[in-house]
Formats: sequence, C-alpha cells, structure tokens
Amino acid sequence: MEDTPSSRLIPYLPDEISVQIIARVPRLHHLTLCHVSRSWRSLLLTRLLFTLRSSLHCTEPMLCLNIRTRTSQSPWLVLNQGRCDTNSLPSLPLPTVGSACVTAGPFIFVLGGSLSGVPSNVVQILDLRIGGQWFLGPRMSTAREFSASNFLNGRIYAIGGCLPSSEAWAESLDPFDRNSQWVPIDSPVHMRNKWMHGCVVLSGQVLAMADRGGVAYDPGQSTGSCSAWGPVPKRLDLGWKGRAAVVNGILYSYDYMGKIKGYDAGIDKWRTVLGVDKNLPKFLCGATLANLHGILCVIWEQRINEKNRKEMVVDWAGIRVTDLGSEGLHGSILWWETAALGVPYGSAIAHCVVAEF
Repeated sequence: MEDTPSSRLIPYLPDEISVQIIARVPRLHHLTLCHVSRSWRSLLLTRLLFTLRSSLHCTEPMLCLNIRTRTSQSPWLVLNQGRCDTNSLPSLPLPTVGSACVTAGPFIFVLGGSLSGVPSNVVQILDLRIGGQWFLGPRMSTAREFSASNFLNGRIYAIGGCLPSSEAWAESLDPFDRNSQWVPIDSPVHMRNKWMHGCVVLSGQVLAMADRGGVAYDPGQSTGSCSAWGPVPKRLDLGWKGRAAVVNGILYSYDYMGKIKGYDAGIDKWRTVLGVDKNLPKFLCGATLANLHGILCVIWEQRINEKNRKEMVVDWAGIRVTDLGSEGLHGSILWWETAALGVPYGSAIAHCVVAEF
C-alpha cells in the first residue's frame, strides 16, 4: 500500500513520531481519540501503546473498587482524587462470591468464586482501555473460592481456594498472551489445607496469607520443585491484619487499634507509621490499603448508622511514607477526602485493585 499523507496516523508526520505523540495523551481523552479513525482506535487498543506509555513513564494509575451489595449486584467503581463522586465501570457479567482479583496493566482479572453457591473455575477479564469491556479468559484448571492471587514477573498466580487434593492447588498464567493456558505449579501437600484471605508480592515472592499460617512462593526457584515454597516469617504472619499493600518494598497493614504499620523484610520488623495519627480518622473496624503509584492509599468504610443514610460513603487518604531508617517510618498526608459511592448503605468493599495504563 502506498504511503501517502492521508494514510498516516497524523498527515505529513511519520507514524513512528505520531505514535510517540498519541502515547503521551492523558488516558481520559482516549475514548474521544478512538473516534478519529480506525487506525487510531486500533492503536489505542494495542499492547504496543501500553508498552510505549510504560517506557515513557506516561501510564496513569486507576484505583478500582468492587462493591458487594445486599442484592445480586456487584458494581465496579473508580475513586477519583479531588472529586467527591466516582466513575462507574461495566458490571461483572457473572457475579461471583469469594472470587480473587488481580490486575495486569490495563486488565482486571476476576478469578473463580462461587456461582449460585458452587465454586467455579471461570476467569472474567475487564479491559479498561476505551471505557472498559468484559470478556472471558481461559478457565483455571480447578474451581476456586476464597483463593489468593497476584501478578509477578509477567505472570498471574492463583493459589488455594480449592480441594487440598487438587494437583493444581497453585497455577499461573501469562495474562498478555491470548493463547496462554493455566500451568499447574508443584506444591507441598502439607501446605494445601488452607483458606486464603490476602496476597501481596514482597521481595520477589508471592505471599499468600491464610487462616493458619501464610505461605511464600518464589518463582525464581525451579518450577518443578516444591523447594520454591516455604512459610512466611512468623513476625510477618502475626502482624498482618486485613487488606494489606506493598509500597516501595514495605508491606503496610492497618491494625485493629487504628494504626498503620509497615513490615520491612530486610530487618524482619514491623514499625508504626508516625506523623499521621492526629489527622486521620480512627476506624477500629479496619481499612483497605492500596499502592497508588508509590502513594499509600487507605480507605475506610463509614459504619455510622445514621437514620436517614441511604448511600455508602467512604473516607480515603493518600499518604507519602518516608523511611528514615533508625528514626522510623514517617507519613505525610497528601489528601483526605470523603466519597459517596452511589450504592446502597450497608454495602461493603469486596475488592480494591490498582490498574495502570
């Protein structure tokens, strides 16, 4: 095909230059840009654009909440810093209970969970580019409910939540290869009788917290050997409360006394984040934590039973934490806001993830 100005992404500019320009456009304009032409829409949906935006440090984080309501509805929302409302995302096609959730680039993966009370192996994927669209991914090797999942070194890992006898108690998937299938991972039988309630990546390992002692998996070890598995450090296990998050190599948790603590794997020690107590709300029921591009986000679900309240409300804060070594962890509050979620009062946060593209 002849290369003419009209056939290029931007007339009279080489396409390699045009791609660099388009990659720098903020994400909120992408939906509009896809109407420019078919070639622009195709570019905005390619893996190439995400890779280029990553290399140019132009990717933008998006904090997404999945809300469990008292009905069968399970909406997805986006929290926006500086705004008191939220953006709605497309609803899950197959609402599940007890699913695991993980992000990889612009994709949210919802793994398993029970459908009509029966654990499933279904994988549902939300593509957040250009408004968001759900599609089904490759099914897991076994049905899972209340499993652990995370993303490390280009692969998604699913751990537990199934019968201990399953040979695919743990498995992994390449999320960016449409032809990829789940690959079972050898695991020690004595570790399988656990129910998971949290999962993070710390020091190059996938840490899955369970009802009785967490487990650590190191994918750098031989995949055909159970030696890649081991227990998490005892001090870490005892101090991890609720939904934790890793920011800049420190694992943060919100304890039941309303304090934020950080675990440093290098010294095997929990330290309280100082400097934030007086300026943040104290909710002893716990909080949800997330890593928003190097900022520790803390989300509290307001539990006050106001007579006329009809809508779920959350408080959320962004904290920049600095590790001052012997002087401890010091936090600086960047924002503290209240957001109405547009869902009925009495709902709760089921998942909190950060997608980036």
